[in-house]
Amino acid sequence: MNEITRQAVPAYPGQPAQPAPPAPPAPPKSKRALKTVGTVLGVAAGVVIGKLAVAALVGGTDGPADAGRYKLVPPATFQSLSLQDSGPRVDAIKQGQNQSGPAKPGTTRVAVVYADQAGTAQLVVSGAAGSFRDEDPGAELTTALKGMGLKEAEITTHDAGNPAGGAMRCGTVVIAEGSMPMCMWADHSSLVTVTVPIENKPVTIDALAARARELRAVMEVSGS
Repeated sequence: MNEITRQAVPAYPGQPAQPAPPAPPAPPKSKRALKTVGTVLGVAAGVVIGKLAVAALVGGTDGPADAGRYKLVPPATFQSLSLQDSGPRVDAIKQGQNQSGPAKPGTTRVAVVYADQAGTAQLVVSGAAGSFRDEDPGAELTTALKGMGLKEAEITTHDAGNPAGGAMRCGTVVIAEGSMPMCMWADHSSLVTVTVPIENKPVTIDALAARARELRAVMEVSGS
């Protein structure tokens, strides 16, 4: 579409033409970048969790005894942050999850953001709960991170914490917009990716792993 030229305002007869009113300012580039980066981050997180769910999902009763014992219930608040379960960034996570196809029977997807009092996202969480049979969840997480371009030496192993044991792997994924620290936990009941928005102040992998572990302790609850 051609840009509309802003013309001078016609004057009354005998009066000089009045200058055209100034054009409204363009949106700040930083805000446009925020939206773009948020979408990329959400899609990346969603794709990873989607791949994990497809790889590890099992139906029936031939899985481990603790399969499906827990469910994911994101708390309304976490470390002074408030839950956001809607909005553009959440939509981006769901878009990423959908790239792996529809949710498998018996699984429940989670796509939430935790934001500070100003509404600024601090944690982005994408996951799925269900019954999973994989005997080595850590290997699945390592495979997923390798699929995002990380070398094995760049993937770190962390204590997965409570309540369900399992495994946690972390790494810094590099995309066009910058570096994205990511931690993932997996057990026989859940698969979850926790990231920090790229536009935020960088955090260390150890700090993100600790926060993911603390979130897990209040988010993964008994399914009975």
